Amino acid sequence: MNEMVPDSLTVLPDPKLFRAARFAQRVCLGVAAIGVLFGLLPLLGIHLGGSTATAARASMPYLVTALLCGISLFLSEPQRMGVAVSYVAHAVDLLVICGAAAILFSSRFGLGTSPPRDGALLAVRFSLGFVALALVVFMVDKKNWLINHVVDFLLCGLCLLSLLLISDAAFSRFALFGRSTGSPGEAALLICLVALTIAVALRQAEHGVFSIFLGVGVGSRLARIFAPILVVLPFIWEAAHEWMSRVGPARHLNAALAASAGVAVAGGILLFFTWRISRMENQIHDLVLRDEATRLYNFRGFQMLAEHALRLAQRASVPFSVLYVDIENLAEIHTELGPNVAAATLKEAGELLRATFRESDIKGRIGADAFAVAGQFDRTGISVAALRLEAATAARGARNGRPIPIKFSMGHVTTSDLNAPENLRELLERAGQVRNRQESLLKEMLVN
Repeated sequence: MNEMVPDSLTVLPDPKLFRAARFAQRVCLGVAAIGVLFGLLPLLGIHLGGSTATAARASMPYLVTALLCGISLFLSEPQRMGVAVSYVAHAVDLLVICGAAAILFSSRFGLGTSPPRDGALLAVRFSLGFVALALVVFMVDKKNWLINHVVDFLLCGLCLLSLLLISDAAFSRFALFGRSTGSPGEAALLICLVALTIAVALRQAEHGVFSIFLGVGVGSRLARIFAPILVVLPFIWEAAHEWMSRVGPARHLNAALAASAGVAVAGGILLFFTWRISRMENQIHDLVLRDEATRLYNFRGFQMLAEHALRLAQRASVPFSVLYVDIENLAEIHTELGPNVAAATLKEAGELLRATFRESDIKGRIGADAFAVAGQFDRTGISVAALRLEAATAARGARNGRPIPIKFSMGHVTTSDLNAPENLRELLERAGQVRNRQESLLKEMLVN
C-alpha cells in the first residue's frame, strides 16, 4: 500500500507519527532477526544459559516462520516497488502459510525445563501466537474491507496473547509468585513473537482499527496518552497485591491472566470512546473539507491532502501526477435542462471519478466545473487513467441516453525532476495550462 490518505480512512493521520511508525517497524524487524539468530545458536554449537540443540530443533518451525514473517513485512513496504519484488513477496507469503501449517501439524515442542503441564500450555500459547501471526502477515495490506476487519480482530487477539506471554515470563522471572523459570529457547521465541507483533500492528495502524493511535484529533491524543497507562496499571496492581499479601502459593499464570483480562477490558473501553470522539471530529472535518454536491474533497481538503501525498512521494522518490478535469458543457446543461440536472451532472461526475481512480488517489472539486486528481502515477499511468475516465464517461452516457451527455476536457502533468521542490499549486497550474493547450489545438483542428 502507499502512504496517501484513502477516502474511507476515518482518522486523519499525523505525518510525523506515520514516519515514526515506519522507523519503529524496521527496528522491530531487526529485533526479530536477532531473536531468530539467538534461537538458532545451539545448532551452531553455541550454548547459552543451558540451551540445547534438541530444544533449538524443536523450535525450528517457529523460528523459520518468524523469519519468513519478517521478510514478508520487509518486502511489502510501500517504497519497495518492482515486478521482481512483488513476485518474491508473494512467494514468501505462501511460505509463511506453509510455516503456519508446519506448526499446526508439529508433533512435539521442546522448551527449556518447565514442568510438563506448564510446558504443554506454553507450547499451545506459542503455537496459537505464531499461527495467528502468520495469518495476519499474509492478509495485512489487503484492500478488501472484510479482510481488513478480520486482520484487526486477529491482531487484537495476538496483542493480548503476546501481553499474556510477556507478563507470565516477567512474573516468573522475578519470582513474584514463588518460582523463577525460563529458558533461552523461550526467550528467543518470545522476542520474535513480540517484535513481529509490534511490527505488524504498526503496519495495520496505517489503515486499520489501530490507526486511532496515529491520528491528529483529540480522540487520537487521548488514545496515545491513556493506552500505556491502561496496559501497565493492571500488572502493577497484580504484582503489588501479591507482593504485599503473599497468601498461599499463587501461580504467576493466574496473575498474568487476570492482568491481561483487565487490559483487554480497559483497552476495549478506551478504543470505543476514542473512536466515537474521532468519528465526531471527522464528521466536523467532512463539513469543512468535503464538497456537498459531489462528496469529493473541496479545494481546501484537496490541497491539504494532496500536498501531504506529494511530500510523501518526493521523500520516497516516486513519480507524482496531477490530472485537471473540466466539465466543458456544464453551463450548457444548466441553461438547457435546468439547475437540477446540472446538480445531478456534478454528482455523476463525482461518481465517475470515484469509480475510475484508486481509493488512495486524492480526488477533489476545485472549482464550479473543475475537478482534480492527484496520486502516485508515472506519465504512462496517468495517461491510461485519463483514457479510462473518458471510456467510463462515454459508456455511462450511452447507457443513460441523456440529451446532453457529460463532456470532459483534461490535462495532466507528472513531476519532472524528483529532486526539484515542486509544489501542488505549480502542478495544478501546469495541468490547467496543458488542458487549455489541448482544447485550443482541438478547436483549431475542427476549424481547419
